[in-house]
Amino acid sequence: MADLSEFADDQAWRGKSSLPKGWEPSLDWRGDRGTVTTGPLTHEPDDAIWANLIADWGLDPSQVQVVAGSVQVRAWDVNVGGGQIERLKYYRASIEPTVKTEDQADIDELLRIVEKRKPTKPVTVTEGRSLVVLLSDWQVGKCEPKGGGTPEFLERLGHTIDRLVDHAKRLHKHTPLEQIVLVGMGDLVEGCAEFYSNQTWSVDADRRTQSRIVRHQLLAIVERLLPLGVVIQLAAVPGNHGENRRGGKAFTNIATDNDDLAVFEQVAEILAANPERYGHVHVPLGAIADDLTLTLDISGVPVSFAHGHQITRGTAENWWKGQALGRTGVADAQVLITAHKHNFQASEQTGRFWVQCPALDGGSEWWTSTTGQSSPAGMLSLVIGNAASRRGWSDLVIL
Repeated sequence: MADLSEFADDQAWRGKSSLPKGWEPSLDWRGDRGTVTTGPLTHEPDDAIWANLIADWGLDPSQVQVVAGSVQVRAWDVNVGGGQIERLKYYRASIEPTVKTEDQADIDELLRIVEKRKPTKPVTVTEGRSLVVLLSDWQVGKCEPKGGGTPEFLERLGHTIDRLVDHAKRLHKHTPLEQIVLVGMGDLVEGCAEFYSNQTWSVDADRRTQSRIVRHQLLAIVERLLPLGVVIQLAAVPGNHGENRRGGKAFTNIATDNDDLAVFEQVAEILAANPERYGHVHVPLGAIADDLTLTLDISGVPVSFAHGHQITRGTAENWWKGQALGRTGVADAQVLITAHKHNFQASEQTGRFWVQCPALDGGSEWWTSTTGQSSPAGMLSLVIGNAASRRGWSDLVIL
């Protein structure tokens, strides 16, 4: 505990008729940012004094931190008697929620778990048909009055994985699959602030916990699919909820500094550490996007993926037309898959196929109250490949 006796709150300033205007000792906290102002001090406060000040105003210093480089100072000379002048100082600093980053210990723990698993049966490889599974808008940590929070999400996901495994078994038994492609479509985590006003109050898991739950569930899906003996490929694009934000905007690399990509990188490291068991599970170079979009050749069909938050005007198809004109990475795709809007849509009116994924989160009370609209939770999957159909896709199912 810091020694606050350093605060000059005795005769040195009590004779002053008024405090410096606008520099009264105070704390202004808006949930995701704020400021704290000290009383008069004789020298610069250290970390312990800042922590005590934050605690004195009712916030948890383990959850709130001073922003580096934000400290301001105002000096004030007072007559303390006997012709002696003493200089006191007020300090003000910006504060923000403490960011907890992933530590290597958690990765090591997961590595120890997967290294104990025994190898599965040999892999069967065929050509022409791939089962593509879209992992979209889980928003782990989000709480909704009807859809619930993290416990309800995990129960919902568990039932969905059961249906996915049964569906994959039926498809593979009828006509062997070349591979299963698990694609992270973004917004797998909810985040803790910066997206809407009451988010910090409503989430039930911090940023690290959200990422850990997503990582564990990705591994769980892989584990459940392993016995099929089919090649499994992982890929991911970034969503908006995974962004590293400040002031409501991404302030680092908007495409790559993203929790939606980080969890796939961590899972890739875990899989690579146990090649005996996971030798047929791949995260190919470039499959974790370095842009807001990703294009893959899936069994001979070019397929592009985008979370969809970059589509700010008009429809996804009009956005796709603009990308074709601009010759971007999605220009030549035969299939475009997006997410973000939490409801299922599909269209072939352009001659190509666009499909929008539903979400697996608990819905949005605010959106339903505002518009009356809602959409059932679900996980989209479809078969893609030259051998799937004349369209290049078939067996579209919401699990």
